[in-house]
Amino acid sequence: MGLLLSLRHSYVMMFVIIGLLLKETEGIRFVIDRDECFSHDVKYEGDTVHVSFVVIKADSPWHYGDEGVDLVVKGPAGEQIQDYRDKTGEKFEFVAHKSGVHKFCFTNKSPYHETIDFDVHVGHFSYFEQHAKDGNDSSINSI
Repeated sequence: MGLLLSLRHSYVMMFVIIGLLLKETEGIRFVIDRDECFSHDVKYEGDTVHVSFVVIKADSPWHYGDEGVDLVVKGPAGEQIQDYRDKTGEKFEFVAHKSGVHKFCFTNKSPYHETIDFDVHVGHFSYFEQHAKDGNDSSINSI
């Protein structure tokens, strides 16, 4: 009985930890006609930004194509970070060199509306970063 309770406690803790890690995750499903931009505030320089999108359907039952959409990602100063053309889906990541609002702009060149699933997740490991800054990592100090 004690083992079963311990396993149940482990599962609950695992879901709590996953929930905390996904705190900076945003996802949206939207319909695009021509152009659509979204922004996400990256709070810390050096954070890893994970991005994915997929075109899931066109607005017309008679239309099927693989033209895809364009996605341009820009940093807080307007600098271009990524540029994807004619994609029906993509998954990538980048390290934010500056904190601030990053823009994600989609362009649909098709005459049909497209439905897109778009997700952004920002990974920030402040615990490890703090140890590295303070020199508190015993494995580094013992070298």
